Amino acid sequence: MISNCRLETRLLCPESSLWKRRSRLPQALYALVILSMSGTLAAQTQELLLPQESQDESRYANELPTGSGFALDLQSQITHDNNVFSNNANRQSDYVFQEGAVLNAWKKKPLWSVGLEFRPTVLLHQTATAFNALDQGLRLDGSYRVRPHLQLRWNESFHYTNGVLESASNEYFSLPTGPPPTLNSTLVTPLIRELANQSELGVVYDISRRSSFELSGSYAFLDFLAAPKSSPALFNTQSGTGGFEYQYRLTRHFTLGFRYLFQNFHYDVGIRDATHNTFLTALWQMGPHVVVSLFGGPSFSITHVPFIGPSVNGPAPASFSSAAAARSSSPSAGGTLTLRSDQTVLRLTAQRLITDGGGLLTTVASTYEGAELRQRVAYNWDLALMASNARSVALQGLIGRGAVDTPSAEIALDHSLRENLTVHFEYHLFRQRVNQYVPFAAVDDDRYSFGILYRIGNHNF
Repeated sequence: MISNCRLETRLLCPESSLWKRRSRLPQALYALVILSMSGTLAAQTQELLLPQESQDESRYANELPTGSGFALDLQSQITHDNNVFSNNANRQSDYVFQEGAVLNAWKKKPLWSVGLEFRPTVLLHQTATAFNALDQGLRLDGSYRVRPHLQLRWNESFHYTNGVLESASNEYFSLPTGPPPTLNSTLVTPLIRELANQSELGVVYDISRRSSFELSGSYAFLDFLAAPKSSPALFNTQSGTGGFEYQYRLTRHFTLGFRYLFQNFHYDVGIRDATHNTFLTALWQMGPHVVVSLFGGPSFSITHVPFIGPSVNGPAPASFSSAAAARSSSPSAGGTLTLRSDQTVLRLTAQRLITDGGGLLTTVASTYEGAELRQRVAYNWDLALMASNARSVALQGLIGRGAVDTPSAEIALDHSLRENLTVHFEYHLFRQRVNQYVPFAAVDDDRYSFGILYRIGNHNF
């Protein structure tokens, strides 16, 4: 189960008269930054705020934690993967045994909140034993209200994995994408150790009862460790972003905003890219558990490619010059519909953005469409369905503009045997097609999984 942890967590949206109505903003702050979902919808007001719900996890409305507490899940899973290396050029089937845990802890006070998620997972391969590993994922977040109108927010995420952290529960289902400033997760890279980190800091000032202004910045990197010789060339990536956002709530359930975002990408092959984005945003609460978010605007990118100058003694060292700079512009837009009740979670999303190339490419224009449904059915069964399609086209390249198409689909069933004991069945397929500028990255993969999850309480205090 892919969970990009693109993993995002709990924040407090203080309001002097609404402390008893505090809601949780778990794990999707990255996806909400560009869509203006951040908890800045005007403190010091007597009206109900728009819901601050997770946009990446599939928890039902009555599963969203409130107050303060902790939860611990122990999970054991076996997966049959018919392309364990995620590389058609080196195709091999294998069984993967997974033993792991998911620890969540959160604490909320009137002036501050903190949250933690830790995922240690042991992966044991029956045949490809050289890839046995201890995967780890860690998330920390928090907020602090310095003054009645001024709030600080921060997020930190760290992942040391073989690409994905699987889960044995439908509530952790997620669409494998997130808009900036998160790293691109729609592409499939070969089986390899990855080290990824992202840090984000935001300052929110509530101008009035209806308006707010936010400054934010983040830094992220993705490093591939010890790539096998049979793998395509992968790009270690560094990303720095910064921007500001203004929001104005027109009515109790409708908010408009403007956002500017600057992104700076740097790749270890010497390519770097600077992108300017401007967006108009809208957030509409159509019902108690139905939220629609929209954004759109132009994006302008300047890409610098290393230029090798001629020399009588051989090639000169790579250097950046104005002749090697390429400019491009592209419209960026997207929208998400989220419905969340005690029996159903439905999410539809589509977007087009300029972002990093996920390790396979440098900066890309990424198009993504996804749909997700989770539904409680009879006899303690729980069904989850997900389908997505992604296309990434490089803005520039050393030898040409690479293109990658990645459709995927997933179906999963949970069955509760006892209050804290659940069995999990899952089938996941994805296909990846590339053009001639992305060699050896085509993937045809099918995975079948069976797992058991034991939950050691869900304690609130």
